[in-house]
Amino acid sequence: MFACGSNERAPDVAADRPAAERTGLAAARETLVERGEGEVRRDQVAIEEPLEIRVDGEALVVTMRSPGAEEELALGYLYAEGWIEGAGDVADVEAGPAARSDRRPAVPANDETPLVPGAVVDVRLSAQGRERSRRRADAGERERAFRVTSACGVCGKPSLEDLWVRLPAIRPLDLPPDRERRLVRELPAAMRVRQDLFGDTGGVHAAALFEVDDGPVELLWLYEDIGRHNAVDKIVGRALQAGRLPLDSTILAVSGRLGFEIVQKAAVAGIPTLAAVGAPSSLALDIAHLAGIRVYAFVAGDRSNLYPAAPVEAHLVSNVD
Repeated sequence: MFACGSNERAPDVAADRPAAERTGLAAARETLVERGEGEVRRDQVAIEEPLEIRVDGEALVVTMRSPGAEEELALGYLYAEGWIEGAGDVADVEAGPAARSDRRPAVPANDETPLVPGAVVDVRLSAQGRERSRRRADAGERERAFRVTSACGVCGKPSLEDLWVRLPAIRPLDLPPDRERRLVRELPAAMRVRQDLFGDTGGVHAAALFEVDDGPVELLWLYEDIGRHNAVDKIVGRALQAGRLPLDSTILAVSGRLGFEIVQKAAVAGIPTLAAVGAPSSLALDIAHLAGIRVYAFVAGDRSNLYPAAPVEAHLVSNVD
């Protein structure tokens, strides 16, 4: 039923890039682990490194992520946060390793390992993008505040109103309910066979975008990352590069729980349906209902919970001896 879409970029762009970045695969590192008394084996752990995102040379944010697809991550992040409104706002994207620190001893010429781990992505705005940025600045610092941070979802908000802005009208999938439910239940297995880094490390999340049309369901892109939100940013950034936004007729499947920041990014990208292996939060459901996104959670091959568009009632749970 599923056809695997290509994650490859155009050959002239991808030729000098490592394979992991072309395919969306993140990286792992070999380490030693002791299992039982005196038994030492080699194991794989997911790499976690900082990525500094800059706009026109000015540092904007540092996020922890898995190496790979840095440009997609930066573009997806900026799109979700409202710093860019489309590919036309971007003139160029430059990615490279973090600068070496002058305060550290020099590294021998034959050692190519950077002293400072991580990477830097500088997104250079076009004239159109700079003009929009200037208008936002003229509107006041409040409008320039991050609408959502990839770290915690609501940090740094000047008011609660900023949580509910920039939600586009979303067109629902035109599927019979029974077919949609059966389809959603097949997605985790379709993801799992392509989660290579998770298979090696058990320490990363995945986000996969499926296109739903009259024919077979197509897996467009799958990214793994140590951060749930980073994997989704990479999906949105890849869609921006491909000129595919808004993401009508798609389902976004995620391997973990469904938090507010995942739903917000999906809403800005125009994704009509979400499927999560884990549980949703109340705020995730609230914003999904507000945006018109259908939410499935606790999804597996034989089950799924569909959350109708109704208010989420709050209640306290306490343990009483």
